Order: sequence, then C-alpha cells, then structure tokens
Amino acid sequence: MDQLQHPLSFVHKFNLYKLSGLLIEDDDLASIARVYGVSLAELKSIEEGFQRNIAELAASLPRAVKPADDGTPSLSILAVGDSITSDRESYVKILNRYWQEDPSRQMLDAAVSGDTSADLIKRFYSTVANREFQWAVLFIGTNDSLQLDDRRSVSVLSLGEYQRNIHFITETLLARGKRLIQITIPPVDNVRLRSFFSDSNSVYTEEHIGEVNDFIRGWAEKNGYFVADLARAIEQQEEDVLEPDGLHLNGRGQRMICELLLDLLS
Repeated sequence: MDQLQHPLSFVHKFNLYKLSGLLIEDDDLASIARVYGVSLAELKSIEEGFQRNIAELAASLPRAVKPADDGTPSLSILAVGDSITSDRESYVKILNRYWQEDPSRQMLDAAVSGDTSADLIKRFYSTVANREFQWAVLFIGTNDSLQLDDRRSVSVLSLGEYQRNIHFITETLLARGKRLIQITIPPVDNVRLRSFFSDSNSVYTEEHIGEVNDFIRGWAEKNGYFVADLARAIEQQEEDVLEPDGLHLNGRGQRMICELLLDLLS
C-alpha cells in the first residue's frame, strides 16, 4: 500500500493501472490487486461498493428500454476519453447496467485516465479505430485545459492544439461512417483540487474551459454531429456534481451524462 500515491479507492476507481500500459481486463481483480500490492479481498470490498452505487444510479434513470425482441438493431457505443470516463462508477458502467436486460445496447470503454487529446491520437489506431462500433462518445479536454499556476499560465495543450486534435479525431470517425456525440467538459473547483492534490501547482480557469466548450459546440454544429452539453446542464442546476477532488464527477454528474446520452440515443 505504501507505493500508492493516493488511497486505494481512488486508484481503483480511476483504473490508474492503465497508465503503465498493462493489458488487464477491468474484471480481473486478482491481477489488478497484484499490481497495486494489495489483497484481493480489500479490492473486492471496494469494487462491491462501486457496483452498489452503479445499480442505484441505473435504477434511478427513467425506464424507456425497449424489449429485447422488438427487432431493434444492435448498437455498440465506444466511449473515448479520460478519467471521467475511465471511472468504475462512470456513465459507461451506469448505462451498461441500465441496458443489462437489452442485449442490443452496449457501451465499450476505450478511455484512459490522464489522457489529453494528444494522448488519444497517439493510441487512436490501436484503441479506437480497430474497434467495432456504430456510435462514438468523445469526452476529452479536461486534462488538455490544465494550466501551470504561475504568471505565464501555460496550459498542457493550447486551444489551437486541442482544436487541431479534435479536428483529426472527429473527421476520421465521421469519414468512417461513425455517428458521434461529443460531451462538453465540466467546471473544476480549484480550491478542492489544491486541497486534494496537495503537491499540485496546477489550475483550471473558467475562461479556458469556456473557450473549449464554445469550440466543441461550434465544431459539432459545423460538422453535423451531436453535442451532449454537460457544461450547460450543470450551469442550469444547483446540485454539486464534483467529487471531493474538485475535478471528477460524482454520481449526480455521471447520471446527468446518462440522461443527456439517452435523449440522443433514443
């Protein structure tokens, strides 16, 4: 346990073993426990808590699932993104639980914690382009928007670099006949972020996140694909949607994504 930078529940929740490039299936808890240097029993206990939360969130969604024998063609949806998607309590897990009695619907997780749009491009042909799916959900940009908290406020990727990367990703997917939904990125609470990550010298600005989201909306409209406007949905309600780290989405935030996607996929 001493080798883990963060609590085991955090490390497991966001699948941080994937940062090392290990090809381990999400349900192979024995192998994941060995990577983290913890007991399988301890990891199973944490996983069981995640599964209970997923079940509750899935049950809270409005039921509009069609019968499995209604002739609906199968639909595979590839989720591409960062740790907000590569979360063991994410919208991917919730919707798969929601659709568990409807085998014609399935979400596939191709997200990696810590990814920027540049990281996604590096692995594009190995993690995205070689998969079989009809729809893609693209939720990337939070890590791109991280800035150094100094007088120059240099971001991990400039807005221009982010735009170039999204141009490539979306144009490639659309050219291959995939239907596409892009999710706008949520706000970040810098106070909670600094408290949780005590060694961080990073910051997220409302201005930069706003510019990213304005680009997402405009580019999607220009190219004829859907936007799940999470940022705007958050602005229109008062409930807290962030985890204690101020960066990731809590259950309420993940449920909001489910609602937005169900409206577009129905």
